[in-house]
Formats: sequence, structure tokens, C-alpha cells
Amino acid sequence: MEGAFPTANVGGDPRRIEKITPSSIVAMVMADFWYPSVEDVLTIHAEIVSEYPDTSQGIKRPGDIEFALQYIDEGSFDPSPETVHEKAYHLLRLLVANHPFVDANKRTALNTTATFYFLNGYRFTYDDEIRTILKQFGTDQKTVEEDTVVQYLEAHTESIDLAGEIETWRADLVQFGLDELATQEDPND
Repeated sequence: MEGAFPTANVGGDPRRIEKITPSSIVAMVMADFWYPSVEDVLTIHAEIVSEYPDTSQGIKRPGDIEFALQYIDEGSFDPSPETVHEKAYHLLRLLVANHPFVDANKRTALNTTATFYFLNGYRFTYDDEIRTILKQFGTDQKTVEEDTVVQYLEAHTESIDLAGEIETWRADLVQFGLDELATQEDPND
């Protein structure tokens, strides 16, 4: 079960959580936003690469992943994005346009953004228009109109009951643990 729970960089910031624990859940609830870590993005990318045999593995610029996550949290030369949708816009933009991976940048950006939304209490239900947006970020990000994409993101997200979603998973997690115990040798032997 190791690695099944999200992790994030720490540094005294309650929005950056090392492992999900009861106290970290409290910190997440009290924080304005929860951000995935570089490790989370790498895990998402690895899953995508494993699902598509024609996708090349490898990271070209790992610092670009960290920069994207830091930018949506703290900003850079500009003020940080304020709303969840502005943050999602910049997360998509930076993970596609900066091209940190050898392959699967758009798929990784899309899945990371969907995860970011979920962790902040939203479900992102995109349609085929997202492909056009992602391609535009990948070929000429300067032609992408931020307001238009933010409006698209707002129209394709809905608020969810995050506590209810987690409770739904609870039974699955308990069953997973029981199944793991059933397949391992008896630790008392």
C-alpha cells in the first residue's frame, strides 16, 4: 500500500504535506489550497507511461515541474494565481509549455490538473476542447487567451463533497488491507 496516498513537499507550509495523516488532513482543510508534490507529478507521469507502450520515458527538466508547482502556489515575478481555476490554468500551461518530460507532457498536465482540482474539492469533467487547449499550450502558449481557458475550466468543474468522496474510498481501503493480509504469510509464524 506504500505510495498509495498523496505526498507533498514540506517546508513549514501547512499546504505542503509529507504524508496523509489525521493531522495533515486538518492542515489541508485549514489551508486555502492543496498542491501536489513533484513526486506526485512523477507518479502520475509514470502511470501514463506504463499505460501507453509507445510513450517514451524520461524527464528532460525536473526543475520545470518544481517551478510549475511553486508558481501556482507563490507566483514568480508576477503575483501568484488566486483562484483554483487560475491556478489550474497555470499548472496546465507550465507543465505543457515547459515540456519537462520526454513524452506525455499534455497527458501528465491534464491528469495532474484533474488531481489538483480533486484535492481542492472539485471534479474536472473536460471534453474534447481540452485537446485543442493543450496543443495550443504545446505549440504557441502566447496565443492562448487566459480568460477564455479559465472560463472553460470554470464551466467544466463542479464542487464535490471531498469528505464524502474520502468516506466512499474508506471501505475500499479497508478491503485492500484485508486482501493484503490474506495474501501474506502469517506474521506470527
